[in-house]
Parts: sequence; structure tokens; C-alpha cells
Amino acid sequence: MSIGRVPPRIGGDAAWGAEADLMMHIASGSQTAFAQLYDLTCARVFGLILSVIDARAAAEEVLQDTYLQVWSHAREYATYRGSAGAWISEIARDRAAERVRSTATGPRDGDFDTPLGLLSA
Repeated sequence: MSIGRVPPRIGGDAAWGAEADLMMHIASGSQTAFAQLYDLTCARVFGLILSVIDARAAAEEVLQDTYLQVWSHAREYATYRGSAGAWISEIARDRAAERVRSTATGPRDGDFDTPLGLLSA
């Protein structure tokens, strides 16, 4: 295989190509392509996030963070590494895991001995 050549797609999934094309347009700043990619992938990605995070509101925040990262890092997506859906899912899993870790290691009752009102005094 020559350098720069994209390996053949496994399975020939039409969505794989559509998502990759949309990512190329998103990397160029297309908000329309971003909206189309979101519509194409958000249900699957949200389901993945909900499998990690029980709280719906927190899962919605992670979904928003995920797509914000997709928008801001679209140029980092490379088709030779896999489908755009897999790339987005990886971002979502990482964000969800970060949320779970931050919640698990956040402040607990009794961690603060000083009442909040006394901090400004």
C-alpha cells in the first residue's frame, strides 16, 4: 500500500462514507454538514453515553461536550483510522468516563469544615 492511500472500507457501509464526507465539510467550517452529522449520529451516541452515565441531564451535557469537540477538532479526524461514527463514539466514551470519574472524586459531605458564609469574612 502506498503512503497516503486510504485503505478499503470493510463492509462497504454507505453511512461510513457519508459520515466521512460530512467530517471533511465540517473541517472546512460547514455548519450544515455538522447539523447533518449530528442528526445522523446523535441517537446512537446518546445511547452510548446513557450506558455509562445514569443521570439524563449529565448525559445531555456530555453529548453537548462531545459534539463541541467534534466541531472544534474535525480536522483531526482521519478516515484511515476508522469511521467517523467510531471516532465520535470514542470521544463520547472518553467524555462520559471523565464525567463519572469527576463525580466519583468530587467533594463529599464533611470535606469542608468551614461554612461557605465564613469564607468571605
